[in-house]
Amino acid sequence: MRSFLSALFGQNGSVRRPILFVILALFISSMIAPSFLTARNIEALLVSSSFLMIIAVGEAIVVITGMIDLGVQSVFASGGMLVAYLSVFGDQPAYIAVPIGLIFGAIVGLIVGLLVTKGRIPSFIVTLGTYWGLRGVALLFNGGNYISPYSVTPNRPFGFMGLAGHTLGVSNLIFIALFLIIAGQITISYTPFGTWLKSIGSNEASARTVGLNTDKIKIIAFIISSVLAVLAGVMMTAWQASIYPVTGEGYSLQAIAGVILGGIPFTGGRGSVVGAALGALIIGLIDDMIVLLGLPALYEYIFVAVILVVAGLQARGKGFVK
Repeated sequence: MRSFLSALFGQNGSVRRPILFVILALFISSMIAPSFLTARNIEALLVSSSFLMIIAVGEAIVVITGMIDLGVQSVFASGGMLVAYLSVFGDQPAYIAVPIGLIFGAIVGLIVGLLVTKGRIPSFIVTLGTYWGLRGVALLFNGGNYISPYSVTPNRPFGFMGLAGHTLGVSNLIFIALFLIIAGQITISYTPFGTWLKSIGSNEASARTVGLNTDKIKIIAFIISSVLAVLAGVMMTAWQASIYPVTGEGYSLQAIAGVILGGIPFTGGRGSVVGAALGALIIGLIDDMIVLLGLPALYEYIFVAVILVVAGLQARGKGFVK
């Protein structure tokens, strides 16, 4: 049975697994809800999933090194709140507010990376701390209230609304997500940095032996994850023309679920960014189906749990977390 599953799904980290999951999910969805495969619904699915897909790209880079980032949800919300605050209450143009937000994400990633590498604190504990700490930071902006162009009088529109605009009839959010997924996959598959990430995940001691600065590489991985989370938060703010301190609730665990569905083992050393993005898309697809069928939102957790168990069963084998 295991040999059959290996032949069907490929080895750990193979993009074949998430592709098969997506095909199966699309087939089931089209059978249950014929309106699912309409162009309008597919675009809506891709737009609403673009934020989680971008976060999953950063999470995949961290997990490939054998670490984990539980703080992306709070980085996402606090980064979006910061940029919105600067735009609305600080009257800063987009070319100032957005870079400040991205720098904020880079600083968070740097601090996390230093605590993990120099402080020798497990990434699980450090990023759990950032999850709670930055959740508080997000609540500090505007006294825990949401921020929108209507939070001040006269109204002050966000200067970065173009992120949620359209080019050639397609949402810019889809183009941005697609670009980052492709760039991430090229980095993992065809650059020395990608090889270094996999080397650390496979055998960190050996990576050090051959002269790799493993601490520096880990820090960069966390910086990338945090910056992408902030960018996703800014995109979400532009899309819904507002941002709440609790926006993106559940994104940390959903991003990790996307990585698992994407076939990346928690031990790291292998995997693909495309697979993680497809895993995130599967979660978005589940949300979309729940809406189309008129089911309560609580079913999302049940369906995702079932899929994760299936993913875990077919991923059993050498190198997978027991």
